[in-house]
Amino acid sequence: MGNHLSARDGDLLEGFFIGEFAHALDERGRLAIPAKFRPRFKEGAVVTRWLEKSLAVFPTKRFAELQRKVAELPVSRGNARQFTRFLMSGAHDDEPDGQGRIVVPQHLREYAGVANEAIVVGANDHLEIWSPKSWREYIAATEGSMAERLADLGI
Repeated sequence: MGNHLSARDGDLLEGFFIGEFAHALDERGRLAIPAKFRPRFKEGAVVTRWLEKSLAVFPTKRFAELQRKVAELPVSRGNARQFTRFLMSGAHDDEPDGQGRIVVPQHLREYAGVANEAIVVGANDHLEIWSPKSWREYIAATEGSMAERLADLGI
């Protein structure tokens, strides 16, 4: 009994970001990437605006894949232009320092309402950064209807 993963399960999870971590930002706006994920960011990270007033942190290669998909969206569609501007105008690339920290620019911290503390959440192919208050509110608002949402998704 317990929540331990077998070696096989761990292999299946390789490359995915899972978990929830509380982290502090320093006076320069640097945030430490959770230690277990740092190897995936050795080639760099891109932090940008994301959904529900959160920030997304992508490994550089994964962000490049997303950027290619966004570039293929038809510019004639208003929602494609809106998403492109939303995502790309907020994007900031960085390389983690020796302590695994990345800079979260002031405008992104303001967007997400992140000051000195943040919740870093694994979200499959990227990490998300939330203000602790927003994360608690999000969980409270979604947990009650989760069974219905899963059924709608066929899960």
